[in-house]
Amino acid sequence: MNEQNKKPKEAGAARPSPAAGTDAKKSRQSASKKQARDLAAQRRNTREKKRELSRINNALKKEPKRKRRDSAVGKGIVSPLVKTMIYLAVVVVISIFLGFYLISVANDLFAFVKSDEEVVVTVPENATIEDVSTLLHDNGLIRYPALFRLYAKLKKDNGNFIPGEYTVKASMNYDLLRNAFKYKYTRTIVRLTIPEGYTCDDIIDLFVSKGVSSREEFIQAINHADFSEFAFVRALDENPDPDRHYRLEGYLYPDTYEFYSDASAAQCLYKLLENFNKKFKDVYYERCNALGLTVDEVITIASYVQSEAYYLEEYERVASVFYNRLNSPAAFPFLESDATAAYAVQLKEGKRPETVTPETLKVDSPYNTYLHEGLSPGAISNPGYDAIVTALYPAATPYYYFYTNSNKTTVFSATLWEHQAAIAADQNRLPQS
Repeated sequence: MNEQNKKPKEAGAARPSPAAGTDAKKSRQSASKKQARDLAAQRRNTREKKRELSRINNALKKEPKRKRRDSAVGKGIVSPLVKTMIYLAVVVVISIFLGFYLISVANDLFAFVKSDEEVVVTVPENATIEDVSTLLHDNGLIRYPALFRLYAKLKKDNGNFIPGEYTVKASMNYDLLRNAFKYKYTRTIVRLTIPEGYTCDDIIDLFVSKGVSSREEFIQAINHADFSEFAFVRALDENPDPDRHYRLEGYLYPDTYEFYSDASAAQCLYKLLENFNKKFKDVYYERCNALGLTVDEVITIASYVQSEAYYLEEYERVASVFYNRLNSPAAFPFLESDATAAYAVQLKEGKRPETVTPETLKVDSPYNTYLHEGLSPGAISNPGYDAIVTALYPAATPYYYFYTNSNKTTVFSATLWEHQAAIAADQNRLPQS
């Protein structure tokens, strides 16, 4: 019975002993420590991942900075070019400004292109150069009073102005303005008519005879004054011919004009050139191109027509003879215009011959088309509108010769034989072509 009782005890659940309880407690503590170690390891892993992410983010943040440095390097390369361009732009702007300033100063000093409006000014008692310069500036007559004073000083002008009321114009140059208040100034208007076919010398004599300017001033202005605002003058200045006697010959448009007696030569010439510019329309420039000629060449032919023909109805045929000869240089190298020989004499002797003689045709001059081939270095007179249009639109004829009878009518011929017969019929023995 004791053995039996023992067996159920062995088969039943064993009651933990005190030692076993202690082991269980240790086991739980061990599990808890392991769990703590695992949690710590997990935290370390998390921290490592965060540090790795932080390093990646820092690397990404640094990349744009490198780009900015690269960009800065690029800017360092471009910067000198930009600086150079800015420098050049500043130089150009300064040059343009300086050019305009110099032109303005010259115009104020010499009154090339200024208003003709009259202004009444009152000069006070004991007025000095400083007073007058201020007075002129305040009334819009000059732009640079300091320049006026300097100019007066260089001219050794001590003033001595007469007090009173004066009528003056901005178109008066510094010399005229300085002297305007030294005596009671009265302006007179000069009216003159320039006939068609007048030469520069004829026009100069006409102006001088009316008391306007001087011959020397006109010659200087004709050959050297700045009239570059006109396209036809610019073309002459760009391609100057050393054999040309008067630069503006051919462009001093014949018409009736009014001038002040104290007008400068440049002011007078400007009016004539401005009139030519109005008459010579854009379509005429196009026509010159179609003819294969320059404006100056057409004006030169027009001056031949003006000087050779007496009657308007003959202009087109006279022009055709010159064109036919120019288009046949092998057969007709010389234009043989009597008027060019007469012009050559006028340049040499100061007077145009009344009649053309065999001696006239031998005058050695670049303008004499009996001795020099092709057109002369420039016009031989200042043609009118009809002669200019005729030179632009000549008639189509077979003529290579013309002869002016003693009754001033013109005979046209296609052959030398016909030409000689016309001369014989008029009993006028000129050298044969």
